[in-house]
Amino acid sequence: MATELQANIVQWGNIVFSLDNEGFRKGFESGRKYYFVDVSGEELQRAARLTVGELLQQIAVADAKTGHYRFDAGGIEYLEEYLGVFLGYMSGPLPVSGITKE
Repeated sequence: MATELQANIVQWGNIVFSLDNEGFRKGFESGRKYYFVDVSGEELQRAARLTVGELLQQIAVADAKTGHYRFDAGGIEYLEEYLGVFLGYMSGPLPVSGITKE
């Protein structure tokens, strides 16, 4: 599968990215899988278009007084994984290749 990583190190062109945090790595892999599922149209119940507000509501809560978003208790607990999912999903269209550990 194009989303599976063979190592904890990936390369985007000239950039070598070390996935040295387990939660972030798992989130990154999940994010790439979500991207390819969305592109293939396999799960039609998933949203095809999201506003920024809808996206933020998936990972954060709006403060009632200021309207600014912040992570809730679950978001803080799984922050590395959430950020990994985001980066993995956003990197979906980029060619990513696993490289061997040094």
